[in-house]
Amino acid sequence: MKEYDVGIIGGGIVGCAIARELSKYKLRIAVFEEKADIGAGATRGNGGFIHCGYDPEPGTLKAKLNVQGSAMYPALAEELGFPYQKTGAMVVGFDERDLSYIEKLYEKGQKNGVPNLEIISGQRIFQLEPHADRNIKYALYAPDAAVTEPYLTSIAFMEHAMKNGAELFRSCGVKGITTSDMYILHTEKGEYGARFVVNAAGIKGDEISAMAGAEAFRLLSRHGELIIFDKKYGIHMNMSLFPIPTPESKGITIGTKISGNPSLGSTSVLMEKEFGENTRKGIHELLKGAERSVPDIGSCKVIRMFSGERAVMEQSPHDFYIRPSEKIKHFIQVVGIQSPGVASAPAIAVYVTNLLKEQGLELIRNENYCLPTKMSRRFADLTQEEQEEKIRSNPAFGRMVCRCEMVTEGEILEAFRRPVGAVNIGGIKRRTRAGMGRCQGGFCQQKVIELLARELGVEPWQVMMEEDGSNPLIFVLKGGD
Repeated sequence: MKEYDVGIIGGGIVGCAIARELSKYKLRIAVFEEKADIGAGATRGNGGFIHCGYDPEPGTLKAKLNVQGSAMYPALAEELGFPYQKTGAMVVGFDERDLSYIEKLYEKGQKNGVPNLEIISGQRIFQLEPHADRNIKYALYAPDAAVTEPYLTSIAFMEHAMKNGAELFRSCGVKGITTSDMYILHTEKGEYGARFVVNAAGIKGDEISAMAGAEAFRLLSRHGELIIFDKKYGIHMNMSLFPIPTPESKGITIGTKISGNPSLGSTSVLMEKEFGENTRKGIHELLKGAERSVPDIGSCKVIRMFSGERAVMEQSPHDFYIRPSEKIKHFIQVVGIQSPGVASAPAIAVYVTNLLKEQGLELIRNENYCLPTKMSRRFADLTQEEQEEKIRSNPAFGRMVCRCEMVTEGEILEAFRRPVGAVNIGGIKRRTRAGMGRCQGGFCQQKVIELLARELGVEPWQVMMEEDGSNPLIFVLKGGD
């Protein structure tokens, strides 16, 4: 049985950020993820907003970590090379009652330490975002709000952690936890020992806590639906526009993404865990809600609808639950990480590392700590000279696979061969954008399947979209090669 100093259960953006932070020290670290890829749960179904921290209630852990985490992102993006763009954002209002709420948000932001917030009105709103509805009178302008691609950020965190000795076990869900001299994690791939355990299991965090004999609590699934529009037809947003938030949600947001695609998200409805489907009612709510802030949204062409879920602690629905267990030793609960979880992830990692130290984990700096290898820039973003050099070094970069997003065979092979490499079609899609364009894989998916089958050493019908049983191809009827 392999033994570790710290076992992290959950390979979403929070679990990966914690692994990276801990890898700065002389520790044996393992991350256990039940899905075939990291960042494939709530992280994947996330809009990618880096909220700057005016929304959480002052004095909460969420407020503290949101502001700290948001401030860490520019340096992290520069160091690791993941996509990050400071776009700014506005919370918009139409009347005096909305202005009163905006003023309260501004006061919250001031108490939380959010820099550069402004309340603006009139033409300044439309200069910043020309597509904003002309009936908007007031806005809270947050120039430091930003966007990222959460799954690429998770991969960057995890690959840097692995470069410094952390180990990743995918398709390795924890099915039971027992204790002797240490925690024994009973997984789908065998048993592993860990002196300390971090429960970062997302929506299943309550189940993991129960397995370990720690706190009994209930996590609820707040289901959110999202729409992605074609970036070449319709509008191009400069920044994200938020309506007046509710206690449950930041409301129907019209956002911009790193890729340039306008997006809508999200609804907020309590559902059964892992519901994972879109509803007619939810999509209608998104479209109607968006028209109030940006009437031109009707000119955009929908290319994708999907849903995600946020884990909300029933007993503490408006804050993160990050603390050592009071029932068992050396067990850190990191659950209820709803929005702004992506923005807070780097600060959560530092906070959890300090909790582990307080619980008795010895932190000795790793003198062999390696700097990260930056993520490669997309071929489509290179200059013509850089593209030509790339093709000269590897002709696979001269063979186009995804025409919508200009993704080459060389990029797909790189995505497979990275330290945290893709093992299915969804993994290739998230790393390269092959299949994220207008045709949604209609033209390129077959070629992606062929490349994955060759690299994995399996038959094409054994290649999965995501988890086992999601294979797009079933078998050869006749004449197949």
